[in-house]
Amino acid sequence: MSFKNLNINVVFVVIVATLVYVFSGSNNNQINVSGECSKKVKKDRVSIILEVKNLDKNASLASQKSMKTYKEISDYVMELQKQYPETELETTEYNTYEKTEWNSTLKKNVKLGVENVIGLSITSPKMDLVGTILAEVSKFSDVYPNGLRTFVSRATFKKEQTACLDEAVKNAQAKAIDMARSVGQSIGKMTNVNVYDDNYSYASNTRAYKAMAKMAVMENADETTAGGPSIFTGNSDISLKVNATFELK
Repeated sequence: MSFKNLNINVVFVVIVATLVYVFSGSNNNQINVSGECSKKVKKDRVSIILEVKNLDKNASLASQKSMKTYKEISDYVMELQKQYPETELETTEYNTYEKTEWNSTLKKNVKLGVENVIGLSITSPKMDLVGTILAEVSKFSDVYPNGLRTFVSRATFKKEQTACLDEAVKNAQAKAIDMARSVGQSIGKMTNVNVYDDNYSYASNTRAYKAMAKMAVMENADETTAGGPSIFTGNSDISLKVNATFELK
């Protein structure tokens, strides 16, 4: 026998001996393995942020102007909800403050008046609905699209996360079967599992799409078909890892 073959045999014996020790040592004939799952999930929700802003010398008048526009938008969204029940409207901001700007001639801030701001968030599973909404609100001179994002809904995320967990456990089980078989044993029931979630948040990171939203308004003005421009949603990643313990028999 050559030294080269002897070295290979020694390495194999060491590996087997190590496996036997891990399987039948102080851990009461158990095996610990890891499992992984990684998948892409299509984003199924789109959210648009709108700001209603009005400036006036009188705070009450500024507020009244904003509330008038706010009510018209709310009424419009409630009509949409009859056709798309999952469409949601949320008031995200209500603020009134004194607005000033720097006057370079006077070398000081000059009061312009009192500005009232009402923020609205509209969320829907209908992606192309954003174009329709932007076309509707473009007729208001005091409405400003401030952000757009697409994300995975909580219900979809939980469903996909559960499926991914099952896949990670099966992956760990397959590894355990192979490792046990290498020392002439088989696995029994799983006695413990720890889950590590690499993507704790179900929603994608919010990005600023102010320019995109404004462009959608301009594009939609020339659209001849209902619905306006399409929104390309992309995918979110779900990644899970598990550490599982199986009995050996």
